[in-house]
Amino acid sequence: MYKKIFVAIDNSHHSHHCINLAIRLSKKFNSHLIGCHVYDATLHQRRFRDMEKGLPPQYQDENVLKRQRDLHTSLINLGLKLISESYLDVFRSKCKEADVSHECLLLEGKNYYEIIKEVQKNYYDLVVMGSQGLAAVNEHVIGSVCERVVRRINTDVLIVKNSSLDGKVVVAVDGSTLSNAGVKSAIEFVELFNLELTAISVFDPHYHRVAFESIAKVLSKEAGQIFRFREQETLHEEIIDKGLAKIYQNHLDRAGCMAEDADIKINKILKDGKPYEQILKYINAEKTSLLIVGRTGIHNSNELDIGSTAENLLRLSPCNILLTGGNKEAKPELFNVFQEIRNISTKKESNTGFNVMQSVELNSNAMEELDCVKSTVKEYNSVIWTKEAQMQTERIPSFIRDVVRARIEDFAKKNGYREITTKIVDEARNNLMANDSLHKIFKK
Repeated sequence: MYKKIFVAIDNSHHSHHCINLAIRLSKKFNSHLIGCHVYDATLHQRRFRDMEKGLPPQYQDENVLKRQRDLHTSLINLGLKLISESYLDVFRSKCKEADVSHECLLLEGKNYYEIIKEVQKNYYDLVVMGSQGLAAVNEHVIGSVCERVVRRINTDVLIVKNSSLDGKVVVAVDGSTLSNAGVKSAIEFVELFNLELTAISVFDPHYHRVAFESIAKVLSKEAGQIFRFREQETLHEEIIDKGLAKIYQNHLDRAGCMAEDADIKINKILKDGKPYEQILKYINAEKTSLLIVGRTGIHNSNELDIGSTAENLLRLSPCNILLTGGNKEAKPELFNVFQEIRNISTKKESNTGFNVMQSVELNSNAMEELDCVKSTVKEYNSVIWTKEAQMQTERIPSFIRDVVRARIEDFAKKNGYREITTKIVDEARNNLMANDSLHKIFKK
């Protein structure tokens, strides 16, 4: 799964945790480790320039200043390089002792920027970095370098808070493609490290209850009668809340099937409330060594770099946290949301006769397309998508996106393409535009 791992090194205690965990991962996944340290010599040069005005008069002569600048620059550049190499020596020594494949990378520039550029330029399966660095003053916050890197890369990121990788692996499940990728990762960790696996899914009906209470305070009696407010409120609590519970239970059941296929025992937890809060309560109460969560969730929009649940857990989780998203292995499973809605809608409430399907218009042709692509799902990972091509298809509505992507992959395979680029997406689109069931989708 993780064959090429980037390890951020800065000689902090979090950095030492990163090295230790990366070595453990390398031994299990047979990975090649790249230890990287970034130093910024120009920062010290700027600081020296800022302090020049405070130097004694005998040093204010321009010739003297130039000589001092050159001397300072030479010493700083040489000194920082030697210090940085010594940081990497620690990494190199531990890797040699553990007999794992490795190499060292020394970069000069702004730390977060150089890390982002390196990760984006050279494909890595995983980035391992500490939640904080040398300048840490508060153990309960995320360092600025860590946060900036996490927001700007799509690779799986293991945010390290301690050296522990014993006890439970908890994976957050919400039905999104990145959540499904997280379940796959969780299963591999459990298999290789002999850990316990728990899948937790949290649905949040409380926002709607608060909204109803807020509306009740401002709605006039006449408006309430027109809106049939009380009936709507009862309808919501009796059907919508139960529907949400059913959908999220199905997410858990899917995770359970994935675990059973791998012969892994899984504990499934369903809760209601604010997702990050309920997940945080659970991992604090249990001996959790690793939390796995998709960097964005089921309600992702194209502009999101990280979802609110993942962001809150990144900041507040006491254990190591793996954010999944962006890897070749993180291809989505076909998500049959239509069947879940069907399951809920078949049960009509006796008092109201309300059918959830009345609020969701499903295209029968789209349902046929869903059935047509089931046979291609098993081969979903056999072609590679470029980042640009993936972004191009993000504009497709989420309920049918996986269907369309599967059809594009089928088109690519039939034409002998091994990589799907924006050009291939355009070709597939032109080929599929004749299909009336997909015409409106591509037009959006």
